[in-house]
Amino acid sequence: MKYSFLIISGLLMVLGCTKKVNEPISKSLGKPMQVTEVKVENLAGGALISYRIPNQQDIISVKATYTLETGKKMEAMASIYENKITVVGFNDEKAHEVMLYTVNRAQEVSDPVSCTVQPLESPLSQVAKTMFIQGDFGGARYSWANEFKSPLTFEFFTPDSLGRMALVRIVNSQLLEGLQSLRGYKPQPRPFGVVVKDNFGNRSDTIFPTGRLITPLYEEKLSKSRMRIMKLANDQNFTNFEGSDQKIIDDDLNSFGHSPSSSLPAPFTIDLGVVAKVSRLVIFQRRYSNSYYNWGNPRAFDLYVRTTAPSQSGDWAEWTKIKDTEIMKPSGPSSTVTDDDLRVAEAGHEFTFDLSQEPVRYIRIVVKSTWGSTTFTHPAEIDVFGEPK
Repeated sequence: MKYSFLIISGLLMVLGCTKKVNEPISKSLGKPMQVTEVKVENLAGGALISYRIPNQQDIISVKATYTLETGKKMEAMASIYENKITVVGFNDEKAHEVMLYTVNRAQEVSDPVSCTVQPLESPLSQVAKTMFIQGDFGGARYSWANEFKSPLTFEFFTPDSLGRMALVRIVNSQLLEGLQSLRGYKPQPRPFGVVVKDNFGNRSDTIFPTGRLITPLYEEKLSKSRMRIMKLANDQNFTNFEGSDQKIIDDDLNSFGHSPSSSLPAPFTIDLGVVAKVSRLVIFQRRYSNSYYNWGNPRAFDLYVRTTAPSQSGDWAEWTKIKDTEIMKPSGPSSTVTDDDLRVAEAGHEFTFDLSQEPVRYIRIVVKSTWGSTTFTHPAEIDVFGEPK
């Protein structure tokens, strides 16, 4: 037993003194060969570069390096299973040099092959040209087109209390058609601006409306004391599971209306109690299981309006449909709810009326689907804004 212990101790000492040597996972077979037959297809804000990969067994990828006009150095990688690589991030239409390298398993690179790209007008530049800023209820309305659905950041500006242009909102969007409003301002002339940025450090100049100044239209939150939920013959009731019709317009986000099972599509009608040029409608979800975008919270709905008293029958021919829309979750349709999703839900989901919309008194909402794919729905609250006539 004593000798066994000594033998084991000796082996441990020998092993402990063994020096560990780091060696490459793959042995070098020498500098890889270059790509050949390089061709360039210029794209909006970038280019697609195709090439022939040398017939060399240990090559695993192709790398492109280039520099943007801002001085930012960029790198793109493509596997050997593709004979093309995309370079992006340009915000000009000048000629730029791109260097192409092959890379082997030992992470050695070939000598460079130079090619020249000359990008077409960038998505950022195209979006900036489409930006339109006009007066809106309580502020300014910004609209733009994003043909390539590029992920862009929009920074909105207007003067602070000291008259200095200040950043008041940041929005990330890649929607085909963007729309954003700044509100809460008196009907007095003031400048409104926006800067558009991309993910590569590029930015537009500050964009102002024609004439620079905009006078916001008057807007107020319409009083709930005058409103009521009407009961037309083909409307659903919302008096189920602790809900009630009137709780949809009671200014309490903890209460809600709840339609019965198998009730979708579920219409309900709001009498504003006054004819008003409506600017926007804000829908609040019910906070269910300490979250939103779940269970019977409304998702897709239609919006109808009418100025004079409707028939008790609820005849749809008497109503004008103005929107077929959906509550959007900023992070996308997945089941994950982010902090940004929660902030948007708590602030309410805003749906604007066209500025040319005639004054109305009656609004009819038809909930068509819910976030939990239920057969019932439970909106928490509806706010309506505009100018009473």
